[in-house]
Amino acid sequence: MLKDFRCKFCHRLLGKIGEGSKIEIKCPKCKTMNLYQDETVIVYEIPENNVTRKILQRGVVEYGVVEN
Repeated sequence: MLKDFRCKFCHRLLGKIGEGSKIEIKCPKCKTMNLYQDETVIVYEIPENNVTRKILQRGVVEYGVVEN
């Protein structure tokens, strides 16, 4: 069964992936690098201007290692 793979920063749908997949993808919307490996999604590069913009919009930014 395929699962949604979403950007952990802006939540845009990046694709659908199956079990045992390892995918590294740069979000075309916010330019954040997302790595999916063994049911874990890791955000490892967030452009500084995106973080600043999110702080101005929401007042807070949530990012880091996220496990599904």
